[in-house]
Amino acid sequence: MQGGTLTNRKMSELSKDTKFSMSIETIVSLAIGISTVTAFYFSLKAQIDRAMELPEPVISRQEYDLKDNAIRNEIMNNRELIEKNFEKLELIEQRVYELR
Repeated sequence: MQGGTLTNRKMSELSKDTKFSMSIETIVSLAIGISTVTAFYFSLKAQIDRAMELPEPVISRQEYDLKDNAIRNEIMNNRELIEKNFEKLELIEQRVYELR
């Protein structure tokens, strides 16, 4: 069996005399990958630091009241629509009962 399976191979111990080989292409790719990850980390860290320094958005009382009123109006409109649909449903149930 050429190369053997993973279970047939003996694990070699790592020591200061252990040698391994990598192509220059692999070393360059590894260096580019490490530098890209490092640059991404520091860029993200700088963006987070900057965002933490920005002032918090201020919502005025008037803006809060306008949004609150808009939400309340939408809830009331939905309630009216639900009540109308409920009335229609009762009418349909009544007609179905009469048809039986």
